[in-house]
Amino acid sequence: MRSFKAADEDALLKAILQESANEILVFDAETLRIIEANPSAAKNLQRPLKALRQSTPLDCLSAEDAQAFTTLLAALQSGKKRRASFNAHCRRSDGSCYPVEAKLSRSVGPGKPIFIWIASDVSQREATQQALAHSASDLRAIVAHIPGMAYQVLRTPDGSTSLCYVSEQSAQLLGIKAAALRADPQRFFKLIMDEDKADYLARLAEAGSVHMSFNWEGRIWMEAWKDVKWVNIRVSQRAAADGLIWDGIMLNVTKSKLAEAEIRRSRAQLAALAAHVETVREQERLHLAREVHDDLGGNLTAIKIGLSWVMRHLPPDEINLYKRTAYLDNVANQTIDATHRIAASLRPPVLDFGIVSAIEWQLERFGQNTDLAYEFSAPDEAIPLSPDIAIAVFRIAQEALTNVAKHAHASRVKVALAREPDSLLLTVTDNGRGIQPAQGINSEHGFGLLGMRERAAALGGELAVAPARRQGTQVSLRIPMPTPDAAK
Repeated sequence: MRSFKAADEDALLKAILQESANEILVFDAETLRIIEANPSAAKNLQRPLKALRQSTPLDCLSAEDAQAFTTLLAALQSGKKRRASFNAHCRRSDGSCYPVEAKLSRSVGPGKPIFIWIASDVSQREATQQALAHSASDLRAIVAHIPGMAYQVLRTPDGSTSLCYVSEQSAQLLGIKAAALRADPQRFFKLIMDEDKADYLARLAEAGSVHMSFNWEGRIWMEAWKDVKWVNIRVSQRAAADGLIWDGIMLNVTKSKLAEAEIRRSRAQLAALAAHVETVREQERLHLAREVHDDLGGNLTAIKIGLSWVMRHLPPDEINLYKRTAYLDNVANQTIDATHRIAASLRPPVLDFGIVSAIEWQLERFGQNTDLAYEFSAPDEAIPLSPDIAIAVFRIAQEALTNVAKHAHASRVKVALAREPDSLLLTVTDNGRGIQPAQGINSEHGFGLLGMRERAAALGGELAVAPARRQGTQVSLRIPMPTPDAAK
């Protein structure tokens, strides 16, 4: 095998010099004159190789770095160091500069001592680092303006977790500084109210077992403020090289929770007020019905009896007077009938016989007044209801039938009353044009539906209005069945 001669070494070194992507400069240790430069150096410095060989490295450095470079050369020339690394900015022929990472070594051979400069252009890396720094700065600014605490949890494949990031808002939200919370994440769990800890752990375990997002609301106790605070936690998962990353945000939702509680309280008060108004209204109707039936009806009956006596005792030749009296007797009969109708509309006496009889009576009147066919189904046995519940169910059925007559354009209506183990179900179904999506409490008959819903809510039940299975509309009322004691 042929031996590796000095000529081969020279050829190899020249090849390396020519092909290297790094900037390589070889310069005299005494005069600093550049002896050799590779094409990469010429390209980056924007100087021809011939021009480079007539200059020194100081000509290729920025003014700020030239002085530091001279100090470094002195240390190498003194023998204290053989090689050194440094960062600098090289100056192109147009005066612009770019950053490099360079290595400088002193070589002493058979000839004069030389320095070898090998540098890498790190412009792209610095630009990337600056972009990352800007992104991090922007992220910190965004996080700082979030009305809550941002955090990040790392879960490794072995199941261990660590709190790797917590925003500074932890101090404001939890009263715990970010560094302290990162050091001891259990401090947050200790803040959770005892009543909410089980739910928090269950939701957390569920999210961890199926790798799903996590959403939880609960209460924490702020000892420093002696107060309860509501927080909302939202966490999303993403895969990472070393496990799973949970990106989370914790918000203070105390104000919204208090507002929700106030809304619920106001709605409960309105529902109670509406129920009270309906109760008072029904009591007034009952009072008026009795007044009309007993007082007015009784007086009219007395008038009719008196007119009948007068008619029997009139002389036969008083024909005109007899006709006049007969007319008044007929008016009295009509007024008595009207009195009965008014009393029945205010409070149907048939309610005393139970809700089934009352709805059946209402359907008969409905059929007479509208000429619509109707069908009614109900249990054979009586359904015991308290007077208040019975009148409310009756009024809902009455309003539902009124809506059918006014708006449904139907030819048939079916009413069903069913007793379930723990509830009473009333359905009113027509074969009309059906309810439109825009129809509801804001439509022309919306106040009727609203009143029905309020009555249902006052009974602890629900009212639903939906399209019927084939055609038309179905109104469904479901209320809890009272206990036997409550129904008495």
